[in-house]
Amino acid sequence: MALKIKVENLDLFTKVLNAAAAVLEDDGTFLITPQDGITLRNMDKSRFAMVDLKINPNYFSDDFVCDKEYLITIQMQDLKRILQRARRDDILTLELDEAKDTLNFLFESHVKRQFVLPLTLAEENALPDPTSLKHDAHAKLRGGALTEFIKDAAIIGGSVKITADSGKLSFSSTQDKKEVKIDLNVNSDESEALEITSDGRCEALYSIDTFKNLILVDQSFAVVNLAFSTNHPLKLIYTNETGITLGYLLAPMQPEAEMDEEEDSEEVYADEEWDSNEDWDEDDE
Repeated sequence: MALKIKVENLDLFTKVLNAAAAVLEDDGTFLITPQDGITLRNMDKSRFAMVDLKINPNYFSDDFVCDKEYLITIQMQDLKRILQRARRDDILTLELDEAKDTLNFLFESHVKRQFVLPLTLAEENALPDPTSLKHDAHAKLRGGALTEFIKDAAIIGGSVKITADSGKLSFSSTQDKKEVKIDLNVNSDESEALEITSDGRCEALYSIDTFKNLILVDQSFAVVNLAFSTNHPLKLIYTNETGITLGYLLAPMQPEAEMDEEEDSEEVYADEEWDSNEDWDEDDE
């Protein structure tokens, strides 16, 4: 029995796992199988956002050794801190020690550095399969565009309203008579929107503080697929040819929260679980 994975392309690997850790503040449970590679599908502790990460075995070339199905739960913040110690020329080897219930991280370049994380007990929660959800509005945006739209909205308020209608998509935020609105349509080769479709008019309101954590890799992918329905969860999917797919579900805010925000935004958004993520500003570096 063996589980041993060598990661040579550490850049995107660490970015998607660090992004997942920004949403999952506590434990994360990874399902690792010979045929599907690495899958992480967990919700944040407030159950407002869900991460759906898949890393195909092809991403690891011939360095993916997995003889059976493994379920591994580790502390995500510990994982993030370890991955942040990766150097540009490092090659990472992940190896499971079933006897000790640990996951070993070996970074190799001109020096060898080893970290060991203990496994924790997985919580059994029934989670929705994002691929089974139906949405009325769909859009494909260029990578990096969504980050700029959310930053624009964050200047005004703590929530962003997304609206789709007749081949158009908009992002807006209002508070204390201040307003920002970004309108998109597919009108040229330079447009930030590559595709926009909707079955009638759709609109939903989402927390910007939560949204920030979902777009940490926005500039690392060429496109992002966005889908939603009126007052229903938003689905974001980042994917590329390397074999990595990072998806999210984000629960909508109640429509009346927008009115409450204008009356007393501090009360609506004071929940400590939505503190600003430190990586938000780092994204500009």
